[in-house]
Parts: sequence; C-alpha cells; structure tokens
Amino acid sequence: MARTPEFDRAEVVARARDLFWAHGYQGTSMRALADATGLKPGSLYAAFGSKEGIFREALDDYVARVKALAERLNGPRAILEGWFRAHVREASKGRRGCLLLNSVSESPQLDPESARAVRAELTQLERFFAHCVAEADREGEQPPEVVARLLVAALAGISAMSRAGVPTRHLKDVAACALTLV
Repeated sequence: MARTPEFDRAEVVARARDLFWAHGYQGTSMRALADATGLKPGSLYAAFGSKEGIFREALDDYVARVKALAERLNGPRAILEGWFRAHVREASKGRRGCLLLNSVSESPQLDPESARAVRAELTQLERFFAHCVAEADREGEQPPEVVARLLVAALAGISAMSRAGVPTRHLKDVAACALTLV
C-alpha cells in the first residue's frame, strides 16, 4: 500500500521555487532541492516525478503569485507601473531577477515540456501587456503588441542586470524609460 506524503506540498514547491529562482534550473541539483525542502530525493521523485516536474510546479507557483499581484491593481497603466515597480524590487533582492525571464534564457537546456511551459507563460505575459497597452490612454506610434514585446524585453534586461549586480537606481531608470511608451 502506497504511503500518503507527509509534507506540505505548497511549502516544498515554495522552497523549490526560491531555489530555482536564485540558482536557475541548471544550477539547481536534486541534492540541493532535497536539502532545501528537507525531503529525500526518492520522496521528491515520488511526489513530482522528476526535477522537471518540480520545476514546472515551481514556475506555475511563481506565475500565480505574480498574477495575484497584478489583480490587486486597477487600470492598465497602474498595472504596468506596479508590475515594473514590483519587478525591480524583487529583482534587486539577492540578484535573482525574475524566475520566468531567467528561465527563458535557460530554455535551450530545458526538457521540451518545460521549455514549452516557459514559452507559453512568456506568450501569456506578452498578451497581457499588449492588452494593458491597448487599454491605456496613449497616443503611441507602435502597435500594442510591439510595445508589449519591448516591455517584456525591458523586464528581461532588468532581470539580467540585477543578476549582474547593477545598482537598483539603474534598474529603476530602465523601468521608467520603458514605461514612457505606455
């Protein structure tokens, strides 16, 4: 008879999320996941199937948390400004950038299912930003989809810059400049 897992799955996923966020997919080993979660590798495999399974669940958790933040803001401009403000704040903590955007740069090393999940979330982010840009009262020359791609690229740049130790004030400058297009 199979045993019922005796751990808090949400807590394990949160710890795995933070580990992937800090070290990336490639930089996170099963041993590190076991140490961070307090579970044995066999228990992790039994619960999640693989490192990839843990990663996808951690990515889902991360994206859900980011979306919850956006849902608390009202209006397209406020959503985008709040998103960038939160992104700079989180990216500046321990030089970790954004789990989703960091994972984009690791996509070639990911298994196909995880790479598809990362790309799908990136596409959703672009669509969401395009919707916000289209709804914002703006007189821009570029179509909302193009502005959205630039905003996502700015977020990716902020993530990369934060991981390199660029000062927070510079990250804020990039955010402010990108938001002038909205």
